[in-house]
This record gives sequence, C-alpha cells and structure tokens, in this order.
Amino acid sequence: MADLVLLAAFSSRPEALIAQGLLRSHGIEAFSPDAHITMAEIDPTWMSGWRLLVDEDAVERALAILREAQAEAGDEA
Repeated sequence: MADLVLLAAFSSRPEALIAQGLLRSHGIEAFSPDAHITMAEIDPTWMSGWRLLVDEDAVERALAILREAQAEAGDEA
C-alpha cells in the first residue's frame, strides 16, 4: 500500500462525501478523515476544509476523475 496523500479539500462535508463516493465508484479507495466532525466540534480557526485522501499511486487518476466530473457539471449548468 502506498502512502496516503491529500487529494483535495472541500468547503463542505457533502462535497467531500460526493467526491469520495465518485472515486470509490471508479475503484479508487478514498478516505475522508474529517467526515465525522460535526459543526459543533469545529474550531472557528479550522480552515482546511474537509480533506480527501488517496493512495499516492492513485492521485493522477483520481484528479482526472474529479476534473471530468466538474467539467460535466459545468456543461449541465
């Protein structure tokens, strides 16, 4: 197993979970270590957002999947 690296940080929990689900549907295991944090637990200085981690070997493929999904969403708008 390769080291986990930060793929992206999202401004909302739902965005992070949607991206995680999308990657998993493409066979890429993605981890969101912040997914279980509730708004009541967040320190106001916490600005990193909801992080999404993947194996370093999967970064390029995962980024391509997220970019493609973002482009498709932009085309539909």
